[in-house]
Amino acid sequence: MEIRLMNLRRNYGSLHAVDDVSLVIPSNTVYGIIGRSGAGKSTLVRLISMLEKPDSGEVYYNEKRVDNLSKEGLIEERRRIGMIFQTFNLFSSRNAEENIAYPMEICHMDKAYIHKRTEELLELVGLEGRGKAPISTLSGGQKQRVAIARALATKPSILFCDEATSALDPQTTRSILALIKEIQKKMNLTVVMITHQMEVVRDACDRVAVLDSGHIVEEGLVSDIFSSPKSDVTKEFLSSLTNVQESIVRWSKEGGHYTLRFRGNSTDEPIISSVSFSTGAVFNIRAAGVQVVNGEEMGVMMADIGPDEETARKAAAMLREKGVLVEEEKKEAR
Repeated sequence: MEIRLMNLRRNYGSLHAVDDVSLVIPSNTVYGIIGRSGAGKSTLVRLISMLEKPDSGEVYYNEKRVDNLSKEGLIEERRRIGMIFQTFNLFSSRNAEENIAYPMEICHMDKAYIHKRTEELLELVGLEGRGKAPISTLSGGQKQRVAIARALATKPSILFCDEATSALDPQTTRSILALIKEIQKKMNLTVVMITHQMEVVRDACDRVAVLDSGHIVEEGLVSDIFSSPKSDVTKEFLSSLTNVQESIVRWSKEGGHYTLRFRGNSTDEPIISSVSFSTGAVFNIRAAGVQVVNGEEMGVMMADIGPDEETARKAAAMLREKGVLVEEEKKEAR
């Protein structure tokens, strides 16, 4: 299901939480919305999921406008939505299968169907035989798997994931993201992932919108955003990935006035050696690594270039000619 937002605004007093946001979320895709704390992510997802009404603007599911529905219409439309939360939001008084069954019970579905559907969902999320398990006996990853199964119980068209992996360790996060991607393909869902973690965008999403102070500052394919970020906010998010040891290693905390981004085949070519030989530039590499984004290799390197500014400019120009994105650290005004 395609989601279309037109000029959405939501204010809380003088705070413009969502300020004139227009966005198209394609159907049958995993779409990320990333922003720092206070950027407006949670408010935006509440507007998209019809939990709040915008002060102005419109929300469409395919060609149907949904922000102005009656109470009865909202209840009916929300049944096409599944939601997963950071804190799981499971009933501690119910076991795993009873938690999964709950949305179907409130829709007054047949008991035999509920039992059959619950067993299917337990198998889908890798919890076969754990249906009777009390919630207190499950790990964080298993709790999130129960929450995913519950969100899928009524066969929604849209799945919202609001910081769904923030409370999990890195290994469990990767397994949950892989599960969500697998489910999305099997069920042809539109998945909207709200996060402040660029790793989640890298590992799970097809497209991403970067939110800052209630505005969309950048939007596009994840591979394009990673290889050629435009906004300072996006660059800041990407720089945080240098702390992820399995992808990028930083062996010097000082320096690194240039960030070089390589894409695809350029990650395998001796570009630095070629540029150094041609221009006489000296590269002092401070950090480097290769990540895989949507199956495509993306290289990043943080370096100082010398021995002087003129040589550095020539080297940067030649790097750009060879398809490398070169970002220079902004110098503070004196």
